[in-house]
Amino acid sequence: MKKPRVPHRTKSPRVVQELSRLASGLAASGSRIEDAFWENRLAAKINAQLRTGDDQNLEAALDQLYDSNAVGYGEFIYAIEAAIECSTLMREGVGHDVLMFAAPVLTWSRFSIPSGLISEPVLANLREQLQAHVLAKEVQFVLADCLFSPDQLPRGYHLTHELASKLWTATMAGERDLHMNPRQLAETGRFLSDTRYLLGAIAVQQGKPMFRWQEAERAGMDKSTDANSPGVKFSKQEILLAWQTHGTEALRPLFQGCAFELLIPDGFFSAWRMADRLARPYSTHATIDFLQSTLNVSANRLRAVVAPFYDQWLEEYRISFMLKDRDEVLYGIVWALVGDEDENSDTVTQIETTLRECGITHTTVLDNRFLLEYCEECGAPLFPNPEGEVVHAEFPDEGEVAPVHLH
Repeated sequence: MKKPRVPHRTKSPRVVQELSRLASGLAASGSRIEDAFWENRLAAKINAQLRTGDDQNLEAALDQLYDSNAVGYGEFIYAIEAAIECSTLMREGVGHDVLMFAAPVLTWSRFSIPSGLISEPVLANLREQLQAHVLAKEVQFVLADCLFSPDQLPRGYHLTHELASKLWTATMAGERDLHMNPRQLAETGRFLSDTRYLLGAIAVQQGKPMFRWQEAERAGMDKSTDANSPGVKFSKQEILLAWQTHGTEALRPLFQGCAFELLIPDGFFSAWRMADRLARPYSTHATIDFLQSTLNVSANRLRAVVAPFYDQWLEEYRISFMLKDRDEVLYGIVWALVGDEDENSDTVTQIETTLRECGITHTTVLDNRFLLEYCEECGAPLFPNPEGEVVHAEFPDEGEVAPVHLH
């Protein structure tokens, strides 16, 4: 979300060193008790940095750990995310666990994919379906009245923490919805395939379950009982299927003219990473469906070229699509590396498997080390052709459609 620019602050070497020291201590811990010692001190330092409204010290400590202590880097990332998305707040002398959660939606359309404010009837239906099929029985929760595109999610640690704090406060106050000012939301880029997010917060008394899959099974009940019956224990997969069935109907009024798939609601960062991973094969399927319908060809008449693209290290693979008997690149998509994926990951196999699932039987994998190149005029990524050159994807004139980019 758009915020006034924070004045530049000079990072503090002393604070950076202390953050790195605490994260390294946690990485080297040999017991749960020692874990708690380091976690509590690291959390206090991170929260102090989030309150300053500046991310520089956190980012500098991450850079330092990335170069010197890979395990400490992972622990520090996890600690920052925990400080941002969850906390413990008091109400009438009783401690409550609070969590910012996200419910991602993968979607594609030849037309505009919706984002922005959600109408009250749709929001009320979503609340009902989340309560019935995803959240634990005794939770209080609030939803932001906005369908967020990736461009509209807060940028940076302290801005994400600000939104989480607003959601926690609304939940603890017993409110149902948090209103978002549409004038403070960034513009949404237009893509053939993209992700949308429902955001909210959950509050429960400390130690109580937040999600249905955390609830204990009671004696005498089995999983064949109706999903709304108390005491039934469901797996995440069963809860996902119920959410997809009922949540899809609740969201359908927003996604006219779109194909879409709901993912399991979860803690903000976990849901965000899951969406990033699953959006890649989803976008591949969407692209091939789009090409088949627009060009009126079957998938086996298309072929793909896959190539790695580097900055300082491997950043992403780019996939070009063309007719099997032609070399001109019609469309391209980016398969970005996420999480701990790197050159040693079996990413190419994942891509080839996804392409085969889509019906692409002819795939060429290039071994060249391409640099991240973009069109100087429009900024679109350049994609590899079979000869190993990077070119602009050009859709044929006879199949001209409204211009869209692929996310």
